[in-house]
Amino acid sequence: MAKTLLQILAKYTPREEYRSILSSASEYTVRTDKEARILEISARFPSLISKQDLYAIENEIRTQYDLNCVRILPHYPAELFSEKYIPEILMETERVGTVARGFFGMYRARLTQDSLVIDLPLGMGGIDFLRDAKTAGVIARIIASEFGISVQVSLEHPSDYVAEESDAYRRSIEDLNRKMAEASRHYEDVVRNAEHGGSRPSGNDGGAEQEETEAGPDLTRVMSVYDEDSTPDYSVDGQVRIGHTVFDISGPEYVLGEPFEVRPINIASVTKPQKSVVFVGDVICYTEDSNRTGDSFRISFGLTDGNSTIEARRFNVDPEEAKELAGLMAKGGTFAMRGYVKKDTRKEFANDDLYFFFSDVAKVKRIDRMDHAPEKRVELHLHTMMSNMDALIPPDDAVKTAKRWGHPAVAITDHGNVQGFQKAMLASEKIGQHVIYGIEAYFVNDTASAINGEYKGGFSDEFIVFDIETTGLSVQTCKITEIGAVKVKEGRVLERYNVFVNPETPIPEEIVKLTGITDEMVKDADTIDKVLPEFLAFCGDRLLIAHNADFDTGFIRHNAKALEIPFANPYLDTVALSRYLNPELKKHKLDSLAEYFGLGDFNHHRACDDAEMLAMIFFKMMEKLEAQDVRTFTDLQNEMSTKSDPLKLKPYHMIILIENEIGRKNLYRLISESYLNYFRRTPRIPKTRLEKFREGLIIGSACEAGELMQAIIEGKPEGEIEEIARFYDYLEIQPTCNNRFLLDEGKIADEEGLRDLNRKVIALGEKLEKPVCATCDAHFMEESDEIYRKVLLAGQKFKDADRDIHLYYRTTEEMLEEFSYLGEEKAYEVVVKNTNLIANRIDYDAIRPFPTGTFTPNMEGAEEDLQRICWERAKSMYGDPLPEIVSKRLDKELTSIIKNGFAVLYMIAQKLVWYSESQG
Repeated sequence: MAKTLLQILAKYTPREEYRSILSSASEYTVRTDKEARILEISARFPSLISKQDLYAIENEIRTQYDLNCVRILPHYPAELFSEKYIPEILMETERVGTVARGFFGMYRARLTQDSLVIDLPLGMGGIDFLRDAKTAGVIARIIASEFGISVQVSLEHPSDYVAEESDAYRRSIEDLNRKMAEASRHYEDVVRNAEHGGSRPSGNDGGAEQEETEAGPDLTRVMSVYDEDSTPDYSVDGQVRIGHTVFDISGPEYVLGEPFEVRPINIASVTKPQKSVVFVGDVICYTEDSNRTGDSFRISFGLTDGNSTIEARRFNVDPEEAKELAGLMAKGGTFAMRGYVKKDTRKEFANDDLYFFFSDVAKVKRIDRMDHAPEKRVELHLHTMMSNMDALIPPDDAVKTAKRWGHPAVAITDHGNVQGFQKAMLASEKIGQHVIYGIEAYFVNDTASAINGEYKGGFSDEFIVFDIETTGLSVQTCKITEIGAVKVKEGRVLERYNVFVNPETPIPEEIVKLTGITDEMVKDADTIDKVLPEFLAFCGDRLLIAHNADFDTGFIRHNAKALEIPFANPYLDTVALSRYLNPELKKHKLDSLAEYFGLGDFNHHRACDDAEMLAMIFFKMMEKLEAQDVRTFTDLQNEMSTKSDPLKLKPYHMIILIENEIGRKNLYRLISESYLNYFRRTPRIPKTRLEKFREGLIIGSACEAGELMQAIIEGKPEGEIEEIARFYDYLEIQPTCNNRFLLDEGKIADEEGLRDLNRKVIALGEKLEKPVCATCDAHFMEESDEIYRKVLLAGQKFKDADRDIHLYYRTTEEMLEEFSYLGEEKAYEVVVKNTNLIANRIDYDAIRPFPTGTFTPNMEGAEEDLQRICWERAKSMYGDPLPEIVSKRLDKELTSIIKNGFAVLYMIAQKLVWYSESQG
């Protein structure tokens, strides 16, 4: 049975009038772009819908699903099209047309069978402007899309059309004509520049103005006069924001050429040659090249406004001006510049790139983010460039920024290494800023076993082997559709239990293909509130056995909690048991194990069949255990704990901070072992080793990839979650944007669900009296730097590389705003109070990642041997006594080598050469 549009949009609960609209839709198609977060719905409706209602529905769906864009493309019966619907067509035109907004305030429509004439009270410049933008074609396509009919559309200014002469109307026409005149002047400038190569701006451009520019007018730039999104954001106090960068243009200091009005445009908005533009930005990569005679220079540098960059050039610069420009810009700086944009058509430089030829320059200021909070936070989770192919922050920049913002300290926590410590240390000592040294470790719990919960029974007990099928992977958003179970004892199936569950929501198509369970099969089944009590009664207090048991028991526990039914059964995970028992297998999936034990084919991904097959697999594994003289579950837990292989366990993220000098040594030891003894894809730190060398270390629960947050997301028992949390010195929460990918994966329902994750961690911290700290998990310094990380991830073929994550280093005010949903008092506690609490535990004076001085190896007699060998060699070449010039030079070189401790290195090298030659 086909789903309705409302069933497809199951998370969206519209008001009654909108529900009626969506319910009437038929013949719909849905297109999605998960990476760009775009949803497009094309549907047929029996009656006309106002654009305001349609736009409101789009916006509500966009908000509910946290999308970037939602578009509903309606289709109506052709006979419904009439002059009454023209205002709706024009409203859509203003939304999608390149140039349309504000032009249709006054119009008259004349509709015939196959043509539509729209009379507009504009001058011919305005009509021509709309025609150049092909606005009539936009209108015709909208009509064709919505009604399936072809209408010839034209825009006219008839002489017999006399518009209403109200004051408001006259003012609107005057304002529009003023804009049109301004645009027309700009249009003429571009055309003139394109046709004649442009006129020379003020200042010395050294002849570059004589080169030809690209032919043809720049209609794109003309039209952008009306594109508000492409213009910088000016404020009343003389500041301008371009992208994420803010510049102070209130007091320009003119340093070259003539004064000009500093009213910059976005560099990114210029796509074709253009005359008389003003850019603002930072100068980078300044270079100058002279000609052969040295009497003329070519200057070039990058000008970046934080959103885009253009190469600026200036040719035939005399030596005096070149020296002046180098003094101004060679070390960078922030400037506003006036000039023109064009292609470099000289033969040796010809390409399709645009260049900025500047004539006038003024110094301005870039306004860096500052932390103005009276009490500052401490960042406890920050990645530098040494987090391989993942982060962008130079270690010393992190330290300098913390100092500038007045933060008491900043932590350096790269993935599995300490390579960022040296630069951070040197910057720290130079400017007097505290640094917390640490790592984000790859932690494996090698004390875990296949059994969760307390169970002391033997292999002859009765067990429940079970499996469930669901509508998806998330216990938060998905439902159970089938439960299959068998009661077993000593290799025999005693009783079977199998039942469908009505999920009260459509089953996704991909799940139907996987399981074969359809909406039709479950529509008459009981709902979970009736099924679950029956199933738990079937189980009793027996040990439950499941494959990847955290998943199955997570769904049972979640629903039991919602229904207020107790569920405390211990359970055994056959995946973990198989990894221990069958190390020779690369895969431990159910069908792989069935083949391995020769148990034949079965109907995989149906709960009843999976449960019975798993029971037979479990019997086989019991036989292997008994053959190893493992006969009770206590024996099994002891054996698995003793023989646990960290290389086969799931790694979790964990923050480890150095508290004192003992901690520094212990962390270095753990890192060395992680690379030498426990490296598999990542350097792993086993829990048993961490417990042995924990002194002097502070342990944090890390991000969503940490053991604690994973347990919460998977819906593990409260007791197990609490046991995990007790291991940590502090618990960590992060901005919701860090975990927004969980929405796409279907593990969390909505933004509020993400906030609830943090609330659960806070409640856990309060119960266990553990401090909860809000961190950024910063991977780049500024929000505008995210594009560079996207490039890094795209190069590694990450599917979601283009996702906006906003992992930038935040100020105290930004973090307090981020966590404002917790209330002012609690936000202050997690952002400021608790992060300082952890930072205050650090013995900063005792910790230096690298000790002062040099530590060359010691070899008795190395200095004497080196001097003897060198003097003998020199005398054999130049005679005895040596010439004075040779003697002085040799004495200087030997003194330098011996003084700096390199004599021993030379002697070691000599011995290696001798050994190599002696071995042939």
